[in-house]
Amino acid sequence: MKRKVLLISIVGIIALSVVTAWAGPKMNPGKWEITTKTTMAGMPAQSITHIQCITKEDLIPVNQDANQGCQVTDIVYDGNTVSWKISCGAQSGGMKGTGKVTYNGDSMQGTMHMIMSGSDMQINNQFQGRRIGPCDSSER
Repeated sequence: MKRKVLLISIVGIIALSVVTAWAGPKMNPGKWEITTKTTMAGMPAQSITHIQCITKEDLIPVNQDANQGCQVTDIVYDGNTVSWKISCGAQSGGMKGTGKVTYNGDSMQGTMHMIMSGSDMQINNQFQGRRIGPCDSSER
């Protein structure tokens, strides 16, 4: 009898772990306003704000204009945090980096660090975002 209870408990814990892993970050899908502050050595910091439809299937907050020629790989989910690797502009030397964002329902904050290939120039981005409503049907 004790073995049966132990087995049922173990199966329950495994099932709960699987359901939790599939749930993903606590993030409300929709239209998000994201402000990115970019810093580079020797240059003044610059901020830009963009709107992006973020879904459970597409959790990476990247401005579509800046995303041209970029490839996101190695996406990892850890609780409310999503991390990734990014590579941009491979034909012209390009840049590589990593990013991480933590969601909290209707808000998020994160970082992305990039290094230009062939140099040690680093680009650091800090971003904050907030959900501002549902996505338009054309944005899904």
